Amino acid sequence: MWIGGASASPLDRQVRDWGERRRQHALQVVDSHTAGNPTRIIVGGLDLPEYARTVPLARAWLRDEADWVRRRLNHEPRGGALTCSVLPIPATDDSHDLGAVILEPGSYPPMCGHCMIGLATVVHELGLARGKPAGDGGTRYRILTPAGVVAATVREGPTTVALENVDSYVVASWPEVLDGHEVTCTLVYGGDYYPAIDATELGLTLDRSHADDIVRLARELSVRMAQRAVIDPVTGGKADIYQVMFHQAAGTRRSVTAVVAPPGVIDRSPCGTGSSALLALKIAAGEVDPGAALTTTSIIGSEFQVHAADVRATGGRQIVQPVVVGSAYINGFATVVADPADALADGFAPI
Repeated sequence: MWIGGASASPLDRQVRDWGERRRQHALQVVDSHTAGNPTRIIVGGLDLPEYARTVPLARAWLRDEADWVRRRLNHEPRGGALTCSVLPIPATDDSHDLGAVILEPGSYPPMCGHCMIGLATVVHELGLARGKPAGDGGTRYRILTPAGVVAATVREGPTTVALENVDSYVVASWPEVLDGHEVTCTLVYGGDYYPAIDATELGLTLDRSHADDIVRLARELSVRMAQRAVIDPVTGGKADIYQVMFHQAAGTRRSVTAVVAPPGVIDRSPCGTGSSALLALKIAAGEVDPGAALTTTSIIGSEFQVHAADVRATGGRQIVQPVVVGSAYINGFATVVADPADALADGFAPI
């Protein structure tokens, strides 16, 4: 058999035979990236138990009984950095077209903007679910997430996704001393919670050359947040805080964002839920008009546009319904396997 060259190698039979000999558990995935951040869509190899075929029950089953899926797909040596995965779930009622369980390197978050843009792109381009016609020739997919129903409208030529995210708002604000600087820390919600600090107050520039400083300060802030219990006045529950966000104005209605996830990995994208939260913060502060769009840029230069579909006052605070516009691209089609003799079959946690 010829190995190499431009022609595809006829490996299907060899791969099948090898898998049978090794008794592999194979997971089929479609790999994509959204503004530089990777997402793996699980499309085969995983059978949900009969009792776990809704979004909340599938999420609980994965977390409590099948966490190896998250670790195997997201962690090195098969994943890495901020690799996230999504398990699509067939719709269970007329409120949505499909469901989604989100698997991040360290948790099962309620919502992830870049993941939903990636999921919508894969679903649309491969015909994995049916959406409904939208204006301008788009197709709208309603996706049930643990945070609620979001809607993704996919338009072609080139493909863009407009993600109607969950309600976003400012939770609380307080003074903080970080790295010897007195700063204002604002906890904002955009599907996930983010303690947000203007990097200019820290004398910090948000670019790749300052990545080490960004991570160092994010870790310091995370330690502070672990010691602080914040009650969300909208939900009445304790805010689950595991990421932090630095932001910096970069012109009229433009901001650079650096969202840092544990143990210290900077989001390659501008972060969909983070951009939603930042829009809510800036509208509340009067820095962005409710009818205007905000462009958010990551430290690798990728962009999202985010605007408010609706702004309303509830309980003395502004609630913003953000729409995040971005693009995702399919990177490949993979079968992820682990040899039974491999001590790192389920990977290792990010370093």
